[in-house]
Parts: sequence; C-alpha cells; structure tokens
Amino acid sequence: MLKSTYQKIVKLFQENNGYVNAALLKKEKVTTVQIKELLQNGTIEKVSHGHYWLVSEEGKPENYKLLETCQTNPKAVICADSACYYHGLIKEEPEKLSIATAKTDRSRMQLPFPVCRHYYSDVAFEQDLQIIETPYGKIRVYGLERSVCDSIRFQENIGEENVTEIVENYMKQDKKELERLQAYADAMRVGKIVRTRLEKASKACKKQEEETSKKSK
Repeated sequence: MLKSTYQKIVKLFQENNGYVNAALLKKEKVTTVQIKELLQNGTIEKVSHGHYWLVSEEGKPENYKLLETCQTNPKAVICADSACYYHGLIKEEPEKLSIATAKTDRSRMQLPFPVCRHYYSDVAFEQDLQIIETPYGKIRVYGLERSVCDSIRFQENIGEENVTEIVENYMKQDKKELERLQAYADAMRVGKIVRTRLEKASKACKKQEEETSKKSK
C-alpha cells in the first residue's frame, strides 16, 4: 500500500473518532484488499461485520462495548445489569453485556465480547428508551427504573448477589422514582416480586444506616 493511501485511510478513521464502517470505506474507495492489509498489520481491528476501529495507544473509549453494540445493531438497547452498570448502580462490569432487541429483530450480532440477548415485544421494547450522544456514536440504553426492574426479572441470568447490589444501591438514590418502577413492573407482570425486593432492600439500607450511626457516636 502506498504511504499516501495509508495516511488517507488513517485520517478517515481519525476524523470519525476511530470508528468507521464498511459503507463509508466503500464510499471513500477503500478496497477490501486494503482493509485486509490494515487488519493484518494491526493498524485497525474488526469490531463486527462491516465495522472497524483504528488501533491507538490511548485505547478504546469508555463504554466501548456499548458503543460497538449500538454500531453493530442501531436498534439494539443496553438493558438490565449492563444498563445498571452504566447508570452507576454496580461497581463491577458484568461479564456478559445484556442487550435488548425486538422479537422481530433476527439480525446477527457477532461481537468480540460475550453478550446475553433478550427479546421484547414491540410495545415493551420502546418503553423508557434513552439515546445518549457521544463523540464516538450513539448509545441506546434503558432508563434507571426500567433497568432495575429488568435486572430483577432476569435474576437467574444475572445472579442473586448482583441483583441485591443493584436494588440496594437504587434504594439509596435521591432521584429514584418508585412509582415509575412499580408501574413498569406491573406492566411486565412482576409487580409482586419487585415490591418484595424493594421492601427487602429498604430494610437492609435502614439497618446499614442505623449501624453507621451507632459507630459514629
């Protein structure tokens, strides 16, 4: 590859904050042979089918898994424990990224990290969706209350310990909207389970506060 061609392609990636898809590469007349060469010499790496990242010393951006998922499937949404991690309710990033797609969405999502895919009806899929604009692209993620509720629903996949951490940290939030959470839980037919969880977490938080108060005296 000519040096000028290499510089042109690198500049294209830099102008797009490191991420470029196959459609743009084709538009800029970058050939599949050139893409293959850049992959082989480590200049770029394949994120998923038709999506590439310019390798740099700075590394990938924060929340790159969320970004790359939403680039791979623009209709996908980050959900449950992964959304709770994004919202700051758990400290450790889940081993598998929880992704929501509509039941009618059968697009393949081959990503370089483990995922857990959940399918929703069209009505449930659109509820409480937030779209976050970043310099690298959009992140589609469910809101706080819905994410907590979904984490409780998917407890078998997420694990008791993680769900407990999510719910207890949610109950400590000043801006929590319990009515909103319970309304969504009722719509998903898990109202009783969610209320039981919230009550248990509320008692645990109160106990912690009392113990902290005693120690400070």
